[in-house]
Amino acid sequence: MYSFEFDSIIQLKDFQELNEGFFLFVWHADKIPPHIGISFKGAYYSLKVNGKDTAIPVNEIVKIINKKNISVVFIEIRIDLDRMEIERVFSNYMCAKVGESTCLSPITEICGINNRIYILADLLNYFKGKQQIGQLFGLNLKSDFKGILSYGREDIEARLKQLSEKKTRNV
Repeated sequence: MYSFEFDSIIQLKDFQELNEGFFLFVWHADKIPPHIGISFKGAYYSLKVNGKDTAIPVNEIVKIINKKNISVVFIEIRIDLDRMEIERVFSNYMCAKVGESTCLSPITEICGINNRIYILADLLNYFKGKQQIGQLFGLNLKSDFKGILSYGREDIEARLKQLSEKKTRNV
């Protein structure tokens, strides 16, 4: 079952499409839970258990996606943002932590969303309600991909815990 279904997704042919505006990157879009990052005017940002990505050129991210054959949806969000604000918000986070922060934490803060949003479907429904969802692009998606699978906050916490334990074992 899906928590959010997409109308139509355009196969990404050229990463240049992602160099303008603001995009949500839904990594492992066919898994529970997916990972979320953002790009703004060609610079990619993401909060992860093992740290964060800040201002990485989108073309480098697309190379990784293609090399590893990762299923990703790119969702244009029509919202006015400022790179300095994005940098400021991400500077306040070190990494995603169980019970503290997730990959969505800095994104909701950057977008000025005061109510706590914990899962991607809630964030997408928020933007849909404000008619701020623009173009949808995809890479490495299966032909029957329709949307974000249903999951809950407990799935996110379990995944963060799993990744944190893996990180600790590898230190």
